[in-house]
Amino acid sequence: MSDNSALLRNGNKILIEKQPYMILETEFVNPGKGQAFTRIKVRNLLSNKVLEKTIKIGENLDEADVINTKMQFLYKESNTYFFMNLESYEQIEVKSDILNENAIWLVDGDECNVTTWNGSIIQVEPPKFVNLIVKSTVEAIKGDTV
Repeated sequence: MSDNSALLRNGNKILIEKQPYMILETEFVNPGKGQAFTRIKVRNLLSNKVLEKTIKIGENLDEADVINTKMQFLYKESNTYFFMNLESYEQIEVKSDILNENAIWLVDGDECNVTTWNGSIIQVEPPKFVNLIVKSTVEAIKGDTV
């Protein structure tokens, strides 16, 4: 029996059915009868779907070989976003379907966390705080407040 408790921590990335998942929540359960187990809530890094799984103590788990890299957002051209690796200075293209709703938060020159798995980019996380300028807004009319 191997011990899988070291991998079952929030934020760790594991492989389930040959796909990378990130652990969101863990709960250790020790019933009065039977074997102890751990309930985990995980998010698929490829599809962003959230699942709940039950992992028995001693069940084999593999750590996902994902690499997080800091990259700088350079510019957007049609449906392609261009990033620069801050360590090697190489430019990388990312298709808009990988960014999903995160694309609206990208500002030229911002540093983002880019996650790669098996040599391909699977996730781009924009910075937590973004400074934006409001260019126009609708005039307020008396009585419009909530």
